[in-house]
Amino acid sequence: MSQKNNPLELYILGLIKKLDKYARLSRASGASYDIADINNEYLYIEAKQQLTKKNVTIDKNTWDKLLGEVPLHKAHLKPPVLIIENKFHDRFAVMDLEDFFRLLTKALK
Repeated sequence: MSQKNNPLELYILGLIKKLDKYARLSRASGASYDIADINNEYLYIEAKQQLTKKNVTIDKNTWDKLLGEVPLHKAHLKPPVLIIENKFHDRFAVMDLEDFFRLLTKALK
């Protein structure tokens, strides 16, 4: 199934636009200079629907591809996050634990 402009991407875009009014879907969904699926100021967001699966699976190749696209000099400013939706439309955000605590620490200051 093509992931381009999937409903999950549109849902996430609606949420992130509340924080960044300039957020947008990436052009050509990863086939251009944009990194990840949703271009915004805060995170590199990759969205994957797993609508045939009951359980959520973090695909190592997808995660590694996202990490490989993130410029090393910007990774601490804008961490990557993988958002996954299963067949029950449960949605999960996955990110590196140290990135999570870095964001949490910044938010609590």
